[in-house]
Amino acid sequence: MSGVMVKSVKKVFIPEDVSEKYGSLFTEAGVEVVSSPDLADAAIAIGGDGTILKVMDMLLGSNLPVLGVNAGHLGFLADCELDAVEDSIKCIASGDYKVDNLPVLKTTGPGGVQVRALNEICISRSAEGGILHIRVLVDGREVAVVASDGILVSTPSGSTAYNLSCGGPILHPKLPVVIVTAICPHLLAIRPIVVPISAKIEFTILRSRGKNPLILTDGVAKCGSMAEGDTIVVESSTLTSPVIKTGRRSDYYALLGKKLGWGYRG
Repeated sequence: MSGVMVKSVKKVFIPEDVSEKYGSLFTEAGVEVVSSPDLADAAIAIGGDGTILKVMDMLLGSNLPVLGVNAGHLGFLADCELDAVEDSIKCIASGDYKVDNLPVLKTTGPGGVQVRALNEICISRSAEGGILHIRVLVDGREVAVVASDGILVSTPSGSTAYNLSCGGPILHPKLPVVIVTAICPHLLAIRPIVVPISAKIEFTILRSRGKNPLILTDGVAKCGSMAEGDTIVVESSTLTSPVIKTGRRSDYYALLGKKLGWGYRG
């Protein structure tokens, strides 16, 4: 297949919770399953997008490529379906694959906790909070003051996740951009905006009601909340997340149609 070829995979790391169930698929193909990512040539994530994201996040900074195998519902991050995993195993064992490096977002919470995200970084009103007024700056220039339930920055690979549910556009995963999308904005003129991946996007809470809004990374609260006057900056990390592509899903547009019904009239 086309693309930069890499070494044959002889050893794989599979998280313990699924290794016992699926490890034999790899050992029967002559690929050794090891207990630590440090000993592996690649990692295997078997499950839905949430599981694959969890494994990718766990391995950030290791440069260990991840093969996603969909055993869930959508599986946009997966290279193949579980019932076709044997073909993907043959590809990685023979070196017939390439590695795509997915962009990673980063921010630092008001308390100094640094976090990263593969899909999106989001400011969201809490369950006991009210509407938020958020000032948005891109590379130092004010572009909007948004009254909404929150706001998010999404990578192209995350554009089919929370961003899509909030009315944001679908981006091809190879585009060097990110999306800024308001969550339930209380103004018709507020629409998503696509900016370069190099942009520094600054959010300031001008006003909030009730309990403080949360900072969520890929749906998880890891760095606390924001009070009125607090600011965070979301930007691209120097880290990337390597994923294995064997060509089992080479038609991205067909995948959109199959998984989301895009381009089809019901």
